[in-house]
Amino acid sequence: MSFEDYFNTIVDNVNKRIEKYIKGNVKELYEASYYLFKAGGKRLRPLILVASSDLLGGERERAYLAGAAVEVLHTFTLIHDDIMDEDTTRRGMPTVHVKWGIPMAILAGDLLHAKAFEILNDSFKGTSNNKISKAFEIFTKAIIIISEGQALDMQFEDRSIVSEEEYLDMITRKTAMLFSASAALGGLIATENEKEVEALAQYGLNLGIAFQIIDDILGLVADEKELGKPVYSDIREGKKTILVIKAIKEAKEDEKEKILKTLGNKNATKDELSAVAEIIKKYSLEYAYTKAEEYMKKAIDSLESISWKNNEAGKALKYLAEFTVKRRK
Repeated sequence: MSFEDYFNTIVDNVNKRIEKYIKGNVKELYEASYYLFKAGGKRLRPLILVASSDLLGGERERAYLAGAAVEVLHTFTLIHDDIMDEDTTRRGMPTVHVKWGIPMAILAGDLLHAKAFEILNDSFKGTSNNKISKAFEIFTKAIIIISEGQALDMQFEDRSIVSEEEYLDMITRKTAMLFSASAALGGLIATENEKEVEALAQYGLNLGIAFQIIDDILGLVADEKELGKPVYSDIREGKKTILVIKAIKEAKEDEKEKILKTLGNKNATKDELSAVAEIIKKYSLEYAYTKAEEYMKKAIDSLESISWKNNEAGKALKYLAEFTVKRRK
């Protein structure tokens, strides 16, 4: 089976389970809640979860359900993030709060948060009490840490200088934690071997860091249609990405001044944003790609300590790590 067939089978099955659970009688609420799932998305977290479960011989049905749970949770965070960041497009479509208003978007996020727990519970139903307890511990911890990461991201917007260490801590919390939880939950479906579950958690964590660094790069270099959201939005919002941090550190004084003047300026013109983007790229693009590759390699190295029961799944996890760094949207 090709990687494409392997991944498509997972995505199709996860999508079916999401559709089954995100249904109800309050029509507008469920339409708003299901809206982003119809808009596409990479489904990376479910792919990681199901492949991690496959790697250790886990049950596919449980993995599909758990994969749906992490994707539903991820979508809850996207809806609320878009409100906080005042973003107007997501996956090439109007954001939920633009289409339905902020109150309904908040409710849609709240519903998905609860549904994620419902689906996770069903995915581990009938397993050992220890597995159920551990699954909810992983899931709950992820939500807490993701919330902390989002808070840090917002706080950084009001600061002109943020260190690379602070940035890495923030993206580990905001982005990488759910990748880590996805891989760990997949492993837990198959085994209670703590070392193997932890190795998968480390795979997900490092992959998530690489993913976010690439995401930040794409915010500068990607085509707007491919990206599905306005290019340079990170600069306009004052996001302290690894590229911005490195550029501020390395740029000449006049260039640094131009970056700081434009960063977070909601009224900056596209030409001003483009000029600052070019300065940032000059000083930090190659550095950021190198960092992403370092974390991608760490992710792959984490798989070496695991006794694979399914070579196809192991190769798929390696491919996902490599794809994360090579992707263009």
